Amino acid sequence: MDRPNPGTRQVLTRAAMALGLKGGLVVAGFGMQIILARSLGPEGLGAYATFLALATVLSITGGFGMPMAAVRFVPVYLAAGQDAALRGFLSAARRLTLLTSIPVALGFALVFLLLPPLRDQAHAAVAAAAIIPVFGLGTLAAGLLQALARPMRADLLLNLFRTAMIAAFVLLARWWGFATAEIALWLTALAALLAALLTARAAGHALPVAPAGPRTEGERHHWIAAGMTFVLAMLSVSLIERLDTIMISALLGTEAAGIYSVASRLALTVMLATSSVLSLLAPALARQAAAGDRAGLQRSAALAAGLTLVLSLGVAGVLAAASPWLLPAFGRDFAAAGAPFAILLAGQVAVAACGAAGGLLALSGRNRALIIVALAAVILDMVLCLVLVPAFGSEGAAAATVTTLLAQAVALSIVVRRSLGVDPTLVGALLLAWRTIGRGIRKEGT
Repeated sequence: MDRPNPGTRQVLTRAAMALGLKGGLVVAGFGMQIILARSLGPEGLGAYATFLALATVLSITGGFGMPMAAVRFVPVYLAAGQDAALRGFLSAARRLTLLTSIPVALGFALVFLLLPPLRDQAHAAVAAAAIIPVFGLGTLAAGLLQALARPMRADLLLNLFRTAMIAAFVLLARWWGFATAEIALWLTALAALLAALLTARAAGHALPVAPAGPRTEGERHHWIAAGMTFVLAMLSVSLIERLDTIMISALLGTEAAGIYSVASRLALTVMLATSSVLSLLAPALARQAAAGDRAGLQRSAALAAGLTLVLSLGVAGVLAAASPWLLPAFGRDFAAAGAPFAILLAGQVAVAACGAAGGLLALSGRNRALIIVALAAVILDMVLCLVLVPAFGSEGAAAATVTTLLAQAVALSIVVRRSLGVDPTLVGALLLAWRTIGRGIRKEGT
């Protein structure tokens, strides 16, 4: 029997709790960014942000999409009592993550070590390469916790703890007098390793199935197909979120990238509302999609869209009101990030109104459409950055990112309506609410 779907009040309460935890993560990240900015300066922060962005994107490739595959398959196996398939998936997921992330990391480091024009950045590249497999394993453990309906524990252990450790380590490095971008990257790798170990331990304890016992990997081709889809989809989102910083670094220099990275990281806080709601509803969405429950899927999608927009507006409003004090806290030079920050905030709210279309496609196995839209979005973002960054600087990069994210969200919502018969946007949520109210009125009238 399928698990009951969470009620609106329960989801709202849990989403608020998750957003509160993510708010703590934002505060911790804000403190970490200030420490990095004060310790490294704009140029050092630009180098750190550029290589961390590259490492984060490559860790998604190395992770082989298994964290999101866990969210899709684990709830289904648990609901059906398929313990052997669950054990097989977990074993294959760990192997795939290691067998892909380690070669990716080695290849990334070798590019900078062997090519003479890049050799002066080899120390930073090697440090960033160490982050790639650690991020992959940590994200896999967090994905498993999310699939087991423990997303807040994943955030607490993987993200909040890691952020706090990075800040503490960089503070110690600054106190000892050797805070550089390369050292900060190595310290990030160490903090990520500690956080990944804690998250993996928590996931093992939360698993309701004994790790030892019969296992089957008969559906491995489905896991790999889903994983590849998730890789491309997550890679596109990650690239779009970070390509602006990378392009500014390449076209305008690391100092400009360091200043812009602060606006970008702060504006991405709005997306925490989306991830908070989706992390709570993902297991139910996966079960409803697998069962072909279109009515239940529409209710969950409408709930996700409404909650996401409300929470996004709240987060964006707080950030906009605090911006006169937020940006200067990083240093006098960072006040120049105000204009791109405003553009990014407005764009994130508009994207939130489009709902969780990408998550719905991923969880329902609509692989081809998701890949096509993802690749098209990356190409669009790259073209827009090449055109707008040289002409308009940081504001052009922000406009390119917002345009791409919004175009991708609209395209995905159209695909969801055509393939699943579900409207994941705020419009769908409002129509469902209107029909529900209308049925209530008619019922009272009879």
